[in-house]
Amino acid sequence: MSVVGFFCEKTDEVVQFEECLECARSRLNRKLDCPFDEAVIAGIIKNLKNKEGISVTMIAGCHRASFIQRHHDTYVYPSGMYWAFRGQIAHKVMEEAALHADAVIETRFEKEWDGVLVEGTPDLVIPSQRVLKDYKTTVNIPSYLNKDRVILAYDNHRVQVNLYAWLVPYDIEELEVIYMSMEETRICPVEKWAESSTKKTYQTVDRFMEENLVPLYEAFESETMPPYARNWACDEYCGVSDICYRELKKELTAARRVVPLKKKGKKDGYTSEAANG
Repeated sequence: MSVVGFFCEKTDEVVQFEECLECARSRLNRKLDCPFDEAVIAGIIKNLKNKEGISVTMIAGCHRASFIQRHHDTYVYPSGMYWAFRGQIAHKVMEEAALHADAVIETRFEKEWDGVLVEGTPDLVIPSQRVLKDYKTTVNIPSYLNKDRVILAYDNHRVQVNLYAWLVPYDIEELEVIYMSMEETRICPVEKWAESSTKKTYQTVDRFMEENLVPLYEAFESETMPPYARNWACDEYCGVSDICYRELKKELTAARRVVPLKKKGKKDGYTSEAANG
């Protein structure tokens, strides 16, 4: 099960990918005042590649959304997927620039953690410089200064590049997230995690995998929906929010049907003093 088509941006009807693409290609969508031309629609469709394994993006992102995408045939609005497509524009420019002879650009890697296969595609690795970079297009570039007066990358992006550093078969010493908005660009260095540590205060790859990969893997294996946890993508960037909220409503309704046992007290003619004789 997977993303199998679009909701039409103008009519809200369910359409298959090819129908949407043909509508744009034939210029019929211009009569509907649809903002998406055929090149953009084709790019969005290409970006909606369905994956069978557990990816770095799944582990670092919303587990509930990943579960829904895997276990439900879903439809999305093109506008809901545009943000992901937009990021590919920067990747294409980077690829064509060919600034490093040994650059490893958007290459898929696999690695096992405790018997679970993890896959991922980092944007750019430069082995000779021991650097791994990830490029993000965004409306709001990070601006938060930490105690050392360094502007930090967003939390989920720091997680993502650290998992990529663990995944790739290169010795990585530096991690960077490069943000691009319509007004500016910013390079945010990211502190690299150790693979493991005995100090509980340190975030490590092993610790993060135990807390995130394991429950995601178990959810997939048992076909059990992960619990709802609101995050940054819920409002505008989630393509399966309608299914998520529908399932959440069912879960809340089922929870209300569970009536707790009534505790006996004075109203029942029973007190703790009486019980103690």
